[in-house]
Amino acid sequence: MSGNATTDSANPKQVSQKQRALEHMRMVAKPYRFRVQLDIEGFPVISGRYGQIEWFDGEDLAVYTNRPRLFARLWAIPGVRRHQTGDSEMRALFPAEALRQVAAVIGQDRHGHIHVDPNIPASI
Repeated sequence: MSGNATTDSANPKQVSQKQRALEHMRMVAKPYRFRVQLDIEGFPVISGRYGQIEWFDGEDLAVYTNRPRLFARLWAIPGVRRHQTGDSEMRALFPAEALRQVAAVIGQDRHGHIHVDPNIPASI
């Protein structure tokens, strides 16, 4: 075999990174019945009212929000760690075990319905 990239990528047994990401995200979201959608690039996300949860590397997930008032609440969840922080937006990484808590902060509920968390003030 020549090791030609075109013949290697045509192997139907190889699964793309996007497909692995989608399968992983669905597996993690299934117990909570969160709706997993694809973003513009084809990677899975769980959208919420105040941000979104994204696939990161197969071990961790990422949360993105452009609501500065939520930054401290997200960082207070055990296992959540800062990844990228700006003045008005933030991305943090977290283990799948913290999915439910992170989803509650960004306003996500099962089936894609918006969840109003009583611990988040209405002024946000």
